[in-house]
Amino acid sequence: MKKTGKFLGCFLPIIVALLCQVSVSFIFSFVYGAYMAVKMATLGITDAAEQEAYLMENMYSVDMLMIITAIATAGTLLIGALWYREHKPATDWKLKEVVNGKLIAAMACLGLSLQFLISMCLNAVYPILPQSLTDQYSELMESLLGGNVWLSLFVTVILAPLAEEFLFRGVTLKKAQKIMPFMAANILQAVLFGIYHMNLIQGVYAFALGIILGFTAEYFHSIWAAILLHACVNGSAEVLSLLPAALTETWIGAGCVALVGVVLLFVAAKLYPGAKREPVMVTEPENIAENEMFSENSFDE
Repeated sequence: MKKTGKFLGCFLPIIVALLCQVSVSFIFSFVYGAYMAVKMATLGITDAAEQEAYLMENMYSVDMLMIITAIATAGTLLIGALWYREHKPATDWKLKEVVNGKLIAAMACLGLSLQFLISMCLNAVYPILPQSLTDQYSELMESLLGGNVWLSLFVTVILAPLAEEFLFRGVTLKKAQKIMPFMAANILQAVLFGIYHMNLIQGVYAFALGIILGFTAEYFHSIWAAILLHACVNGSAEVLSLLPAALTETWIGAGCVALVGVVLLFVAAKLYPGAKREPVMVTEPENIAENEMFSENSFDE
């Protein structure tokens, strides 16, 4: 019974994250709706048909929707970061012990190659997917990439990787590992990560990405490596959106993109630093100076 409770507890982070997003959207919609009602009254718009036309013309813009997303994601980040502090193993590596120039270069190459792979797969399956799914996915991508570039980058490359990694590779994965082997725990958190995106197409490749991010966090004994890779993958989507349509919508162009992806994958494999040795298990933290804790564990540069 206790183990069942712990298993159900693995679902709590995604529930909290979704509730946070729904709550922020509801509050913002209520406040914005009240503002629009006052504005229409001030302008003397009282006819129902005119009010509907005015709302359709002045309702949320892409940037406004992105601002709502930013606020919701920031709230999720705050919850996830505080929650992660309670579940973080004492042996996990700190940011300065993990991130270096070689790792950043490797993650950038790996992020681009993964994004190219996602693009190739989408181009292959798009013609056979129901139009309702493709339309929903296109609208989602337009809302994420169609507005202010800097706002989009801030949300997708900074806020989202931090919030999602703390919740899924941080809290969810650590909770699951307490009751099941790593492989099962990694699959569980990846499934929840896919569901979290609430879109079938995005959810499928989010699941695959979640598996990779879970292995990354485990491989480096640190959430920060997964955050870096996640940021690089999301940032690569913006890079891919800037490419000419001929490179992403034709088989010849897609083949060239795939070739670049393969090259970048080999570059990433060459640059990818080996995992550190197992972290030192700290049983008496007060007797070990923090600057000595990792003194014998460093990357071979």
